[in-house]
Amino acid sequence: MYPINEFIERNQSTYIKVADVPKEIIVKYKNILPKELICIWETMGFGIYENGFLQLINPDEWSFVFEYIDKMLEPTIPWGITALGDILFWEGNDNWTIAPDEGDRCFRVDVRKCDSIVIDNMEGILNVFINTKDNYFIAHKDYFDAKPYLEIKDTLPKLEYGQCYGYVPALAMGGKKSNKNLKIVDAKTYVDMIGQAVGKIYDLS
Repeated sequence: MYPINEFIERNQSTYIKVADVPKEIIVKYKNILPKELICIWETMGFGIYENGFLQLINPDEWSFVFEYIDKMLEPTIPWGITALGDILFWEGNDNWTIAPDEGDRCFRVDVRKCDSIVIDNMEGILNVFINTKDNYFIAHKDYFDAKPYLEIKDTLPKLEYGQCYGYVPALAMGGKKSNKNLKIVDAKTYVDMIGQAVGKIYDLS
C-alpha cells in the first residue's frame, strides 16, 4: 500500500475534521505542494491527525511566521504544526541556482529550541507517521523530538484545533524544560510570543 493510502486509512476513523480546504487554496498550491498533501486536503480537509499529534493548517493563515523564520529556498510553505507547537514546512527549489542540491523536502522548525531539522520528502514523512505505532517517535526522536508529548498526552486534556502544548514560560524566555510546565496554549500566539522575544526563531544570517 502506498504511504498516502495508508495515511488516509490509518486516520480515517480517528482524525477530527475542522473544515474543508477551500477550493481557492487547493488551486493556489496544487502545483506547488506535493501531490500527497493535496490529496489529503481534498479527501479529508484541515483538521487534527495522528491521534492528536499533527494538525494540517491553512498556509495563508500562518504566513506571519516568516517575520521570525528565514527562508533559504522558494517556495517555503507552512502546512502543519505538531502537538508541541513546532511548524512543518514544505521547501521547494525554484531558486535552484542558489542551492542546487537542496529542496523538495519537509523540514521542522523547532520553536522550543529555536532550531530546524530536515525531515524527508512528503512520502517519507507519511511513512514516519505511519510507523508511530512502533514507537517511531522515540526511535527517531530527532525527527520530531516528541518524547515530551508521549509522556504527557494522556495526562493533559486533548488539544483542540489551533492549540498546542507549550512550555509556560517558553524555553526561549527562560522557562524550564519540564513536563510540569507544559500547558495548553494557542499555537499562533505561542509562536508569535517566542518570535517577538527572540527576534528570529530560525535565523540564516
